Amino acid sequence: MINLEKVAIYRKFAGDIDGWARMASAAEKAMLTGDDWRQIDSFVQDFGLVKAGLASARYAEKLHARIVESITDAETLAALKELVEQLA
Repeated sequence: MINLEKVAIYRKFAGDIDGWARMASAAEKAMLTGDDWRQIDSFVQDFGLVKAGLASARYAEKLHARIVESITDAETLAALKELVEQLA
């Protein structure tokens, strides 16, 4: 599950998985796995497509369903949406 702490680590490295792999602390690597990273990456990219109007309504619905299954709370969802703004 993606939680606020995982999103914060992703934000710290500005979506740069290489930077995370080289410079993250052992605790950060224990908290956020490579699979978590890729999932957050996918959400950020997909949010960007939806926000830019480049995705269909059905795509947006599927994204919403994936997110509901994968995040812990509304605060985490808000943090993911903020990432789209920051990394765009």
